Amino acid sequence: MKIIKHINKSRPSIFNFGFCLVLVFCLTNVFGIGTPYNKKELLSELVKLNDNGIPGSLNNQWIAKESQYYGAVFDGDSVVTPMGTAQFIQNLMCAYVSPDSKFYKSKEILQRMSLASRGLLNLQHEDGTIDLIATNFHSTPDLGFTIYPLALAYSIMLKNNKLEYGELPSNMKKYLLSAGRALCVGGIHTPNHRWVVSGALAWINTFFPDTVYRARVNQWLAEKVDIDPDGQYNERSTAGYTPITNRSLLEMAKRMNIGYLYDDVRKNLDMSFYFVHSNGEIATESSNRQDKYHVSNMANYYLAYNYMALHDKDSRFAGMVRYIEETVPVTDLLYMLPYFLEDASIMQVLPDPAPPPTKYHKDFKYSDMTRIRQDKTDMSIITNNTTFFTFFKDKAALEAVRLSSSFFGKGQFQSQKLEQDGDTYILSSTIEGPYYQPLPKEKIPAEGEAWGKVSRTERTQSNVQTLKTKIYITEHNGKATIKISMDGPANLPVTLELGFRSGGKLTNVDAKQGISNAFLVRNGEFATYRNGNDSIKIGPGICRHKWVQLRGALPKLQADCLYFTNYAPCEFEFTIE
Repeated sequence: MKIIKHINKSRPSIFNFGFCLVLVFCLTNVFGIGTPYNKKELLSELVKLNDNGIPGSLNNQWIAKESQYYGAVFDGDSVVTPMGTAQFIQNLMCAYVSPDSKFYKSKEILQRMSLASRGLLNLQHEDGTIDLIATNFHSTPDLGFTIYPLALAYSIMLKNNKLEYGELPSNMKKYLLSAGRALCVGGIHTPNHRWVVSGALAWINTFFPDTVYRARVNQWLAEKVDIDPDGQYNERSTAGYTPITNRSLLEMAKRMNIGYLYDDVRKNLDMSFYFVHSNGEIATESSNRQDKYHVSNMANYYLAYNYMALHDKDSRFAGMVRYIEETVPVTDLLYMLPYFLEDASIMQVLPDPAPPPTKYHKDFKYSDMTRIRQDKTDMSIITNNTTFFTFFKDKAALEAVRLSSSFFGKGQFQSQKLEQDGDTYILSSTIEGPYYQPLPKEKIPAEGEAWGKVSRTERTQSNVQTLKTKIYITEHNGKATIKISMDGPANLPVTLELGFRSGGKLTNVDAKQGISNAFLVRNGEFATYRNGNDSIKIGPGICRHKWVQLRGALPKLQADCLYFTNYAPCEFEFTIE
C-alpha cells in the first residue's frame, strides 16, 4: 500500500491546471506560506502566477495545421486532453481580460484561444460527448468536467464584452449547446458524477435557459444528495471529490436557485473542520477513492468556505479561509483566479474570522474514524481499515500504524468493532484458522476429483485455531497510550509496523538488513522520529524477533518504517508523544 504520495491529478477536475502549468508553477513558486492576503492582493498574485504559466502552456498546444488535433492541448505524455484544452482556454481568458496581465488584450493569446476552441470542437463527438483517453470514451461525466473551466471563461468573456473575441464566442457556444444535449441524456459512473453533470447543466442553463436542463437536474436530485449524518459524501474523498461535490452543489444552488443544497455544503464544511491535521493537511485515511492516504492540504476547500462565509456571514468559515491562506502555497489557490474574475461578489471582505478548532474528540461513525486534536498534536483512530491509527505533530507525521501476524496467511489486523470505555477506544477482531476433514461419500462427485468441484464449506472443520486481538488507545494531553493484546496459538510471530513520512530521521533504532527504510526498535528503549524542529517519541519498544514481512501481511509501507516484534499470546504497551 502506497501511503506517501501527492494527489493523482490525472482525473479531470477544476483544480487540475494541466501538467505544464503545474510544473511551471512549482518551479517558479517564490511565494511563501504564512501570510494571509486581502482579496485584491491575492488576485494580483494569481494574475502574475497565471502569466508565469502561460508560455509553458502555449508549448503544449498543437499548432501544426496538418495535425489531427490542431488547436487542442496535450498533456505531459503528449496525449490529447479535452479537459486540458478547456482549462487552457480558461487560463488564457483570465490573462486576456486582466489589465494587470502582461497578456492583456494580446492578439496572440486571442488567436491561441480561438485555435483551442476549434480543437475542442474537433474532439467533441457528434453526440456531444468527449473522451478521457486514459479510461473513458464517449464520456458524459468527463464532458461535465470540461464545462466548468469553459463556462467560467465564457462568463468572464461576457462580462468583458468591450474586448475583441473574433470566432471564440460562437465556437464556445456551439460546444456548450452540444454538451448540454449530451448531459441531458448521458449516464455516469460514480456518485459525484451526478452532481458534476448537474452543476454543468446549471452553468449551461445560465447562458441558454432551457427547461430540459432543469428537468435533468431534478431527475438526479430526486435520488437525494449522498451525504451521511457525519456530513461526508458517499465516497468520503476528502482530498478529491468532496470539494468537487461542494463546488457542483454550489453551482446548482446559485444558478438554479435550489436553496436547500446550501445545507449540504454547510454540513460538509462543518465536518471538515475536524479533518484537518495539525500540519494543515486534510485527513484522507477513510476515503473510498484514489486519494486514500494521499498528502493534500486544504486549498481545494477555499472556494466553498469563502462562498459560504459570505453567504452565511459565518465567522467560523471565514476563519478557515484565513487558515487556508496562511498554510498553503499561493500556487495552490490559482484555481480561484477565474472565480474571482467571474464573480466580484466573492471578493467581498469576509466576516471577522474565528480560528478553527484545535482541541476536540470527535467521532465520525459513518467515516469509520475518530479524530482527536490537542493543539499541535492530532490523531486518527480508524476502524474497518488495515491502518488503525495515525499521529501528526506538525511536520512530524506517523502516517500509518498496522498490526500483523503469520496466522494462516490472513493475519493482517483490521478491526471488526470499535467500543469506547471512558477515554479509551477499543478496536477488536476475531479470526479463525480451520483444518478440513474428508468429504462424506455422498458429497464426493461421481466424476473428476473432489477438491476442485466441491466447496470447502461442505467439509467438516477441525482443529480450529482462533486469534483474538484487542487494541486499546487512550489519549491524554496530546499523548497516545496504546496497549495491544493478542490471544492466539503459542509461538505466533507478531509485527507492529509504524510508517513515518519519508524525509525525517529515526534515531535509537537498528536498521533492518536487506530492506530499505526499515528499522527495528531496540528492546525496552524509546525511538525518536524527527522532521525539522518537530519530533515524535515512541516506546518502550519490544523486539523479540526480526521478521518484519510476515506471510499474509501487506507489503511494507512506502515510508520510513519502525517495527515492534513479539510472539502471541502476548500483551504489550507503549506511548506515542
